[in-house]
Amino acid sequence: MRSFRASRAVPLLLLVGLSAAGAPPRRPRVDREAMREAIDAGDEREDFSSPASYAHFLLARRLHHTGDHRGAVDELRLALATDEGNPFLLTQLGEEYARLGDLAKAEHELRRAVERSPRYYPAHVMLGRVLLEARRYPRAKLHLRRAVMLRPREPEAYLILAQLHLELRQADEAVKVVEELAAALPGEASGYSRLGLALAERGDKARAERLLSRAVERDPGDVEAWVALARLYEASERSAEAEEALARALERDPDNREVLLSAGRLALKLGSATRARAYFDRLLSLTDDPELTVRVAFAFLASRETSAAAEVLDMARRGRSVEPRISYYAGLVHERRRHFAAAAAAYAEVPESSELFDEVRARRAQCLSRAGQHAQALALFELAVQDSPDDAGLRVQYARALERGGAPERAEAVLKEALARNPAPELYEALAATYHRRGRPAQGIALLREAVARQPRDEALLYALGAAYDQQGDSAQALARMRGVLQLNADNASAMNFIGYLLALRREELVEAERLVLRALELRPDTGAFLDSLGWVYFQRGEYPRAVEVLERATQLEPEEPVILEHLGDAYREVARSAEAAATWRRALEVLALDPEAADPPQQRAQLERKLKKLSTEAAGR
Repeated sequence: MRSFRASRAVPLLLLVGLSAAGAPPRRPRVDREAMREAIDAGDEREDFSSPASYAHFLLARRLHHTGDHRGAVDELRLALATDEGNPFLLTQLGEEYARLGDLAKAEHELRRAVERSPRYYPAHVMLGRVLLEARRYPRAKLHLRRAVMLRPREPEAYLILAQLHLELRQADEAVKVVEELAAALPGEASGYSRLGLALAERGDKARAERLLSRAVERDPGDVEAWVALARLYEASERSAEAEEALARALERDPDNREVLLSAGRLALKLGSATRARAYFDRLLSLTDDPELTVRVAFAFLASRETSAAAEVLDMARRGRSVEPRISYYAGLVHERRRHFAAAAAAYAEVPESSELFDEVRARRAQCLSRAGQHAQALALFELAVQDSPDDAGLRVQYARALERGGAPERAEAVLKEALARNPAPELYEALAATYHRRGRPAQGIALLREAVARQPRDEALLYALGAAYDQQGDSAQALARMRGVLQLNADNASAMNFIGYLLALRREELVEAERLVLRALELRPDTGAFLDSLGWVYFQRGEYPRAVEVLERATQLEPEEPVILEHLGDAYREVARSAEAAATWRRALEVLALDPEAADPPQQRAQLERKLKKLSTEAAGR
């Protein structure tokens, strides 16, 4: 059978605290009035008529704590055999039945307890819980109200009563109940806190915020309430208040890992990498858990702080035992930053036994090739191709590595052999690109035209043919082929972006170009290349401030892309931000120094150097 309350929603546990995982409600400070109330509570004895009864009760409690509620029931029955009618034992028995899911027997035993001792507070509370579980709300409310009357300064009955109103979707009534508790116990915060947490869980943000604010006013040490408030503030775009709430939580619990992680993320969102590092450094000093290391690195990556992400992962790699995932993610980050030698070194740490090994071997080979370590790269590719002979993408990478290593004929042969096995579009595109780099662009066009003739409805092939025409400088044919892609698939975002960017370069149909790129962004939001195209449309229309705004967003998404950096520098120059233009162009040159293949067009480096020289000449002539 189900354990008591196992099927209830999380907010119930927050309010009532039945689960072992739930934190117990905070107790008010002890004062004389409370002590007199406890002394005068009435007929609430917890004594036993015999040593045997007490012994069976102790065994029942031990079984209760090990989760053996059936055994606890048997021991309590034996205890009651020599102490019949003891309300304390009957209440305990009712709870054990409830935890076994037998609500009828639980109710029966608890009714016996309240009949025997009408002023026994625990029996009324437990009976209220059981009736609430059975959804017999009026009867549950009656016993909970009776419990409140018996002990008006005891929070438990109020909290369950508030939960009852929540289940009936009577949030205002639930709030009234915790207000009653607050009036009965000045300084008591548990009602506000637990109801606030429950309402936050249910999405009632306005009420939740009011209650949680009152909870932390009364109890500034309520870490859970501060964290919940932080989430509410962040959800309503009040990030500064959210970070302040987390800081207050950390004052009381400075080693709370989840709070430190959340505070670091918020600091990054607010643009303070320094504060974020302070939170994250504290977090990582507490543990060498690889999962937390990855989460911190991902937080930096989400804020485009790739250098910080790499630093976190590299620091973890210097630990006593390297977790394969850490090395894998470090490799990905270094590869994204175009630090290919560093990426290859990180990938090399992933052992063959790892499930990541096949992917990592190919990535390592690719990075070694880009770093100029051709012999080692080709050896790895050959092993990878042997293990996965039908992987078209792997063949493309292998052929490009051969070409970089000075064996272009072998590269062509590898691609032709792969095409004979599997005529995949990416293989046709790669072979056409190889022809183009070797000064035979017409051969590449012919190859792709033949492929399209055989498969005229293949979007990928038609797209590759359009891109090949563009590389050859035939923009009219490129546009025609890309429009053909859209005829096959009106939602091909890449084709829309290609057409929009090409029109912008030609300074033609700029309204249509903007429409296409905006549609592409609807389909694939936050794509750096698409934002770059949109920014270039605005640039060509002379809307330079607008171009700057869009291109800055593009560089945030793709900070290592030299084409976008060059465009942003161009836009900065047009709005008279010469220093930023120069810095952005220099950044593009730094990327090209790391990865010359990223140049677009191939002479981009010389083009950037001319722009910088011209800018410095203009500055000197002023």
